[in-house]
Amino acid sequence: LLSGGARVVATTSSYSPAKTKMYRDLYRTWGSAGSKLILAPFNQGSLGDVDALIEYIYNVLDMDLDVVLPFAAISENGRDLSNLDSRSELAHRIMLTNLERMLGAIKTAKASRRIETRPACVVLPLSPNHGAFGNDGLYSESKIGLEALLAKCVSEEWGHFVSVVGAIIGWTRGTGLMSSTNLMA
Repeated sequence: LLSGGARVVATTSSYSPAKTKMYRDLYRTWGSAGSKLILAPFNQGSLGDVDALIEYIYNVLDMDLDVVLPFAAISENGRDLSNLDSRSELAHRIMLTNLERMLGAIKTAKASRRIETRPACVVLPLSPNHGAFGNDGLYSESKIGLEALLAKCVSEEWGHFVSVVGAIIGWTRGTGLMSSTNLMA
């Protein structure tokens, strides 16, 4: 995207000198004429951060979103029905509830500006894990919940502002989120 001249807003829940250096190096490698890379601290578990991010993009940066890749997640390895806890609730809020709230905030921002002919394409991070692994807290429930958004886009008539695409992300060895399932992957 950067090499093509795009303006990219990247978010991180671990805003630090190391993280800003990583993004600075990314821009130095891939940035081109007209491109911008804006790094914003963001906690997708916080409704305040969701609202503040969309406010920042639309009102401060005066940008409109074309593509959104909301892939925030936290691991819930080792949690079954008998030990769901506040971390499980946080993970569900990050992976489903606040993602839906973010789409609502984008829809509201676009509607208030009458941007109806350029819906933001949101790539939903779906999963083939519909409970098959087990011991992963509310992860599969969150991912199944995202699948409902594919139908809601039409039934709730917000498709003029936000369109959704489901990407089944699969099991990838070597990622922190999937580390306990590397053998199965």
